[in-house]
Order: sequence, then C-alpha cells, then structure tokens
Amino acid sequence: MDNLLQINQEVLITIKRIGINGEGIGYYKRLAVFVDGVIPPEEVVVKITKIQKTYANAEVVRIKKKAFYRTKPFCQHYQVCGGCQLQHVNYEEQQRLKEASLKQSFERYTTLDLAAIKFYPFSPLVNTSHYRHKASMPVRNTKDGIVTGLYKKDSQDLVDVLYCPVQDKDINRVNQEVLKILDTHDIQAFDPTIMRGLVRYIVTRKSSHHGDIQVTLVVTIYNHALKSAAKDIINIPSVKSVYISKNHDVNNHAIFGETVELLEGRETIQETMGDILYDLGPKAFYQLNPEEAAKMYESIDTLFDDKDQNLLDLYTGSGAMALYFAKRFKNVIGIDLSVESIESAKNNAKINDLSHVKFVAGDAYQTLKTLYDQNHHFDVAVFDPPRTGLDKDLIDLMLRKPIKKLIYVSCNPSTLAKNIKLLSRKYNIVSVRPFDMFPQTAHVESVTLLSLKTA
Repeated sequence: MDNLLQINQEVLITIKRIGINGEGIGYYKRLAVFVDGVIPPEEVVVKITKIQKTYANAEVVRIKKKAFYRTKPFCQHYQVCGGCQLQHVNYEEQQRLKEASLKQSFERYTTLDLAAIKFYPFSPLVNTSHYRHKASMPVRNTKDGIVTGLYKKDSQDLVDVLYCPVQDKDINRVNQEVLKILDTHDIQAFDPTIMRGLVRYIVTRKSSHHGDIQVTLVVTIYNHALKSAAKDIINIPSVKSVYISKNHDVNNHAIFGETVELLEGRETIQETMGDILYDLGPKAFYQLNPEEAAKMYESIDTLFDDKDQNLLDLYTGSGAMALYFAKRFKNVIGIDLSVESIESAKNNAKINDLSHVKFVAGDAYQTLKTLYDQNHHFDVAVFDPPRTGLDKDLIDLMLRKPIKKLIYVSCNPSTLAKNIKLLSRKYNIVSVRPFDMFPQTAHVESVTLLSLKTA
C-alpha cells in the first residue's frame, strides 16, 4: 500500500461521492483519493499531492467525462475563495448529493438498519444566494485602500472580496461604505507581518425582521479615530449600532475579543422568529439563514406532543429554540457555556414575558448533572451542539438518565452519526430531516428524532 502511489503521479479515477467538505472522492486500487472541484460520476485525471496510509489528496489535471449537472459558478471568486464548495453543481443536484452524504455518514459510522429510519428529502429552498444575514470579513491593506476578503481553503491567504453573492445585498452595500469611511479616517488593516495597523475584521449583521444592521469593527487596540469613523458609519442607511471588539492577540484565531464596546447607536438590533422577539448584540448566536431556520423550527415544533411538559435546551445560545417552543411547555431550561449568550437569552425571555423559561451558564455536562442532582425532570431535550458534536461524558449521562425524546440538531453528519451510534444503545432513531442552511456549500444541517426504547 505504501508504494501504491507517488507524489505528482497522474492517475485516472471515477468520482463516487462527495465528502463533508464538498471534495470529490474516488478510489485508486481501493485507496480513497480526495479531489476538490469534482463531482460524481465524473472521470478525472488527477495529480497526487499528498499520500497518507488510508487516503491520498490530488488536484485535477483534466476532466475526461463531465457530470451533466455541472454548471457555471455565479461568483467571480469561486475558484480561489474557500467560502463555497458546490457552486459548480446544479442546485437540485447539490441537495441530492448532500442527502446522500448524510445517509452515507450513518452507513459508515453506525450499524443501524437504515431501512427502519425515515430519511426525509430537502424541502424546496427559495433563496440560493444572498441568504446569509451575518458576515465576518477579514480585511487587508492594498495600494487602493483597505479591502475585505475571504480566505482560500486551508490557508491564511486572503482573497479580495468586495461583493459576496451568498451574503445579503445590504451587508455587501454596508461593508463597502464602511471601507470608504475607514480610508477617509486613515484607519488601516492590521498587518501581522509587520505588526502594524488597526482593524482585523468587519462583522456585519442584518435583521431579517426590520432590516436593521449592526456593524462591529474587530481591532487590535482602541484609537480615537475609531470614534470619529463610528459617527460616520452610523449614518449609513439601515445601520443602527456600531461596536468595536479588541482582539490584540495575533495567535487568537477567534474573531471577537473578550468584550465588545458600543461606540454609536443602539445596543441591540431585533430579530423575530414566529411571534418571538430576539434582541441581538454582536456576540449573540443566531441562525445565519433566518428563512431556512424558520422552516426548521416549524418542523421541530411538530415533533412535540401534549404530554410533553418539561423541555431541556442544551447549547441554547441566545435562547432561540428554548423561547420559540416555550409556549408548548410548563417549564423550560436552557444551558450554554457562553455567559454573554446566556445574558442575551435571559433578556430575550424577559422581553417576551416568558418567566417560566430559565437559562443557566455552564458546561453542558456539569450543569445537566447538577440539575439532575436537584431532581429536575425533562420530557424532551433539544440540542444544537458545535461541529464536534456531543462529548462522551454528556452522552454517558444521557444514557444513565434517559429522557424519553431527544431532538438532535446537527451541522456535521459525521459527528452526528458517531453520537447516534452511542445513543442508539437506549434510543430508537425515528427520523432524519435535512435543512439547507448554506446553499452552494457542502454544509448539511439536519434534525434527528430519537425516542427512548420501551424494553
């Protein structure tokens, strides 16, 4: 196997499926070969760039046989920007490929009888472009001034992107105006190669409810020019608040620093889902695609029944799900590690007059264990963990103290399936429904319903 391939060797393979990052996967004498930019069932000549024990990476030399659903990308930056992975695929086929990827994860990581699980197809999506209502854009200096960009895949190389067609049009408009204002005030991007400059990111969020926009400049240090620039930024149409967040540690790859500071305008902008209002600050978590999120929440709402009284919402963020479903339940508790998110959730409970909804800041496992020690009981648990999924301690606790119904919202099919394999010791997997939160990308959001085994 070690001598099967060599670096720079050219081979012909047929692409069989896509991976979770949108790469095409083919096989050379049973060794998996990962290739960006190709799709099944294309036949491609590839050049090997990296060899591992169980797989190889390659780049396309030429496509010998194209898939009929290959299409022209609509973004001029698509070939170099790492933001999207599937713009070269007809949208209906994107959905089919992602449905297959979700099911393949269950086939690979579990031993479940998939015929006994209801796998739903995607619902039709209205907006396949301009759907993102929040953008976090790194910036850099050029001879023509400061520009926004996005990183190439697996690199720190910034591609200049002034207009991103998957971001809301108003976000693109505001970002361009912000750049002009920064140039006017001689505010430059931070350059880590010479350790000079001020701005690292422009974070722009738009409310789908009112169209209000919140701008946050992530900076290395405070400079008085920022206050002057903020007075101009607040006058951009639709902008209602301007913040800064100081993140001076160049080795910190998180976007925000520990704190945010309001320079101009309102502290929050308001979002809505159903009849629930959410006040959002810069660090508050909220779904980036509100239209598709509304479909997902409506779908989850059908999974409850009248006997359900007590709801647990793990990884609650700013309380979006806990509050949306609150009127169905007698008691609701949401847990999240982020203190800022929990404070936002408490405020959102207050403005919606939902006093029976409680929020606790803390680690999911430790906090849930404490709640059980305090004799709390839950009929249903919903959770939307990070891409890493649920940790083993939390899964062990959920198996020791089983809740009759679990609703697992996942953004990573692989970690979902791995978690499901463990949870299936006590739970039946009833259904899996995908939601396309991020068209043109390989990301798959899904909702899995699990019910406690009766015997």
